[in-house]
Amino acid sequence: MTKRQKALIILLTPFLLGFLLGILVGGGCSKHERVRKEKPAKTEEIVEESTETEEETSDDVEGTGESTAKEIIYYTKLLSYPKEFGDVNEVHLQKAKAIGLSKIPPTRDNIDTRHLVRIEGNEYFIVDDLRYSVPYLTRGAAAELQRIAKAFSDSLVSKQFPIYQLVVSSVLRTEEDVTRLRKSGNPNASDNSAHCYGTTFDITYTRYNREEETDEFMQPYELTKVLAEVLRDEKKAGRILVKYEKKEHCFHITATQTQ
Repeated sequence: MTKRQKALIILLTPFLLGFLLGILVGGGCSKHERVRKEKPAKTEEIVEESTETEEETSDDVEGTGESTAKEIIYYTKLLSYPKEFGDVNEVHLQKAKAIGLSKIPPTRDNIDTRHLVRIEGNEYFIVDDLRYSVPYLTRGAAAELQRIAKAFSDSLVSKQFPIYQLVVSSVLRTEEDVTRLRKSGNPNASDNSAHCYGTTFDITYTRYNREEETDEFMQPYELTKVLAEVLRDEKKAGRILVKYEKKEHCFHITATQTQ
């Protein structure tokens, strides 16, 4: 090899090395870019799979397989309770004196149970925790309470509504009970109330009892629509007097029959 050939090889060697290095670097970058381009497509697939899973389980967040409770609405014309049940207390008292106990019991120890029926809860109603009254009524009033409670239950069944029991919140009051009630600050407590003669009872319209829970339920104001229909029918039949007590949250009911 001549000196001229050696000099030519030395001159061309840097160019050849640079060309080969460029090919190697360019090939590596192209391969890296292909990988980076493929990654977003893979991420989109994961997002789509996650969305499908979310849609499938949206109705069962806790994974229990149970559906949420369903509220039942009674779509009917709403009665005007104050107008429909406006029998004033004087009328209740007059009827109670005429057919009820001849004498108001001074204390609970003085109650003569021979002419009264002890009121106990059953499948149609429950008796609330009584603080200012005792669970006794005349036979006529006891029969009327049972009639109202059963009619309420029958109406729920016929309408295919969930079954609830009525809550009796007040019954017979002695003179001692009236005194205690007045001291508690109740402005409606009277020394001479229809409750004192065993003919009168209160049914609350803000609470209803339920023994068995189901997936369906009703709000108290929906159940009161059903109760109001029962009381309206009983009132039209002449079997009861009714006063809608807004402050006391109850229907104040006096039976008009002795049996």
